[in-house]
Amino acid sequence: MIQTLQTGIQEKRMVKIVYKNPQGDIRYRQVDPYKMNDKKLYGYCHVKNQPQIFNLEDILSVQLTNKRYEDNLY
Repeated sequence: MIQTLQTGIQEKRMVKIVYKNPQGDIRYRQVDPYKMNDKKLYGYCHVKNQPQIFNLEDILSVQLTNKRYEDNLY
């Protein structure tokens, strides 16, 4: 999963993630991943149309897409 996110960041490719929100609900997001550290993923969420920060421990799965992005907000 971490390698897939790193590939998305390096190649500027959108990812589809499944994650658990703080209330424990499962959410599906399309994200342009901009950067990541050992605990967080920073990116642009296309569902909410705004920058978001995701806790890596709450991300359940990651799928790399072929859709590329250009802008880097971070």
